[in-house]
Amino acid sequence: MSIMMNRGDVFMKTKEARRLFVIEQVSAGKITVREASERLELSCRQIIRLKKRFREEGAAGLVHKGRGKPSKRKFAQEIRDFVAEKARGDFAGASCQHMAELFAAEHNLLISAKTIGRILREQGVVCKHTHRGPKGRKRRERRPRRGDLMQMDASPFDWFGDGVMRSLHGAIDDATGEVVGLWMEENECLSGYLHVLRQVLERHGAPCEIYADRHTIFVSPKTDRLTLEEELQGIVAPKTQFGRVLETLGVRFIAARSPQAKGRIERLWGTLQSRLVVAFRVAGIKTLEAANAFLVTYAEGVHNPRFSVEAAERESSFMPVPDATDLALLLARHEERKAFGDSTISFEAQKYCLQDNRRRIKLLARGKTVTVVKKILGGLVALVDGETFALVPVIPPRAVNSSEKTPSERKTVDARNRERIPHKPAADHPWRGCFRSPSPSTTTPTTPACVPV
Repeated sequence: MSIMMNRGDVFMKTKEARRLFVIEQVSAGKITVREASERLELSCRQIIRLKKRFREEGAAGLVHKGRGKPSKRKFAQEIRDFVAEKARGDFAGASCQHMAELFAAEHNLLISAKTIGRILREQGVVCKHTHRGPKGRKRRERRPRRGDLMQMDASPFDWFGDGVMRSLHGAIDDATGEVVGLWMEENECLSGYLHVLRQVLERHGAPCEIYADRHTIFVSPKTDRLTLEEELQGIVAPKTQFGRVLETLGVRFIAARSPQAKGRIERLWGTLQSRLVVAFRVAGIKTLEAANAFLVTYAEGVHNPRFSVEAAERESSFMPVPDATDLALLLARHEERKAFGDSTISFEAQKYCLQDNRRRIKLLARGKTVTVVKKILGGLVALVDGETFALVPVIPPRAVNSSEKTPSERKTVDARNRERIPHKPAADHPWRGCFRSPSPSTTTPTTPACVPV
């Protein structure tokens, strides 16, 4: 809406300048009141009022009377300062819409996102969510049912605002945009993805397909190294730990070739990096344990009601999963070891023996293959021929202090450690005879019989 400047330095909008031109013609008698009412689409009585105001006040009389005056609905300066203070402090990095939700929830202050944006501009607070970036790709259509496709990824970010990068693992349903699992670790790792998958399986079930990047957690690095001859011979790349879990559950894995291919979860990280950081700051969360406890209810209670949509079809494609006991063994790291001759195995620089539920030691043949299962919630078990056994550490013999030994043990040790005196055989020892020099009294020199000639 443009503003024009008229006589006497009176600033007018385009509509007011046109009204001034018509009222001047009416006052000069060039047109009638009825013609003026038709041109301005006003009543004749209103034209007479404007004509009178123009005659008494001039052009300034046709300007809106509320111009330059504060609105009666304008927020008090104390509230405007409070909004700017929060935007610089606890709500830093949040969008205007997110701030509006936080003010309503935390402080019972109803203020629109547009008003917050105007206040921040007046206070000189920069909001990085003001403009949207250009759309570079056409979005893929959503799957029709919940559980048809689930996207997984991890986002390294300074989630606690302490300058330390941590990785948030997550999964989102493609049909509804619903966050179905979140877990935070120090780095992107198998444990984080297994925790996310456990949340999905316990709350919803197993999805039909999982869409993720080509990280070595999902895809073996040897997959692209197979030659055509090896593929024709039926040689396949070994399964990763995560691939083994998906194969057991009957879930198909799709490897994305670019971040844009799984854009739905990539856009989720932009939302969480804005909102979740503020939520952590408001809740005073600074540790991984507190963050994972907070994330259990954040997706279902805060994020999904705000951002999820209805699926095109009501039916769900999530499949049933095993019971809790089998699930704990499935969502774990499996490592194979060979048994020693004493029915023990070695794992992570520690020897273990296998024990059944009746606390009997399992006897193993030398070279028997044992699968060690390291659970994501802690604990080690072993699988042998489909049976589960507990792993009991084999404690090596402890070095006994000399003060703890019995007198007989100390006497034996002292005898062994006593300094040995070398034994010198006597001069007439039998083995010395063959090397003895001849006697001086002997007149006829002879060669000793034992000396080789």
